[in-house]
Amino acid sequence: MFASDLTIASAWLHLLTVDLFAARQVFQDGLKDGIETRHSITLCLLFCPIGIMSHMVTKVIVEQQKLIIEDER
Repeated sequence: MFASDLTIASAWLHLLTVDLFAARQVFQDGLKDGIETRHSITLCLLFCPIGIMSHMVTKVIVEQQKLIIEDER
């Protein structure tokens, strides 16, 4: 599959582009919803699916905390 240096370079370029795009989406979603995203962006840049899952879990936790705070008022 990776017979030449050009193939390896293009595969790396593709992976980095996808990771950066996913990290950008996570960052913008965090800005929109007021959610901390540093850990998710770091994970996106290291291993994209884990970063996306981390952001989804963080988003659910923050939403649940907001609901609990609203119920206490």
